[in-house]
Amino acid sequence: MLGNQTQNDLLRLAAQTNMPLAQLQQQAAVQGAMQQQSGVIEVPQVNFYPSRHANPVKARRQDIKQAYRLLKPTKRPLLSPRRWWFGGKYRYNTNTMRCCIDGCDAENLIRLAGNIYDQIVDEEDGKSLWDLYFHNPVTNEPQAFIAKENVTSGRNMRGTYCPEHLHLFHMLTKWEREEEAEQESKGGTLKAKLKKGVSVVAIPISTIRKKDNTPLQLAPYQPFFNMLERDNIPIMHLANAATGSNDMTIIVFDMRQFQGGQNNRLLYEALAMNQMQQQMQNESQPAPLPQQSNEGNA
Repeated sequence: MLGNQTQNDLLRLAAQTNMPLAQLQQQAAVQGAMQQQSGVIEVPQVNFYPSRHANPVKARRQDIKQAYRLLKPTKRPLLSPRRWWFGGKYRYNTNTMRCCIDGCDAENLIRLAGNIYDQIVDEEDGKSLWDLYFHNPVTNEPQAFIAKENVTSGRNMRGTYCPEHLHLFHMLTKWEREEEAEQESKGGTLKAKLKKGVSVVAIPISTIRKKDNTPLQLAPYQPFFNMLERDNIPIMHLANAATGSNDMTIIVFDMRQFQGGQNNRLLYEALAMNQMQQQMQNESQPAPLPQQSNEGNA
């Protein structure tokens, strides 16, 4: 119960467990915020006990093992008839706003106690759990965090993690990255890779870097092309069939793109441009020479 501990208790616990003091303070603040709402809703708390082993490497491995045990979804009893139903193996695997371990209603928790996920901040990059796990990494749109059957692997569950379990999951991923980095530093040498049949070939960067065939006379126009790409103006590049280099660049201003005060490049326009480009490339290729047939000649 870190929420009830004083600053001196946290300092003493950090010295005994080799855990960062900032991490313990963040967890204590989250538990304190959740305890304030204990009279309204049921607040789950994770009983995680950091290892006190003198060797930090062994202590981290013990913490990883304990984290995996605490983060596995809760199963129904073996004698429960519902466990043998289709999809009834796990007790709280119902929806994306329910913790698959303790059954906490995360949506109700956020509504009553505030976004606790956003209050837990990583001490290294300054990002909260909400920013790290509740946004699509490609589109950056809000997306629910889905737990996995084997914590970091296996099929996706229908449930999620409550704030404290997600915080433990975040710490688990950091511990595993540290473990992999140390293993790579020890076994990632060239000698170790050669034993596994992996060879390394040194290639100069200049040989694989893509060469730009733009003439120097056109270099001052680069800001203009950057503006075209930013404004979604179609730019066509007609390549030489023999050399593969760019022979002709065509800029297309279509007034239909700007109708209604919008700037949308329609799909059929892109397809039409592609067809026109292929047609121009076909026309630029020389026609094959006529072949004279010797059939019927004496």
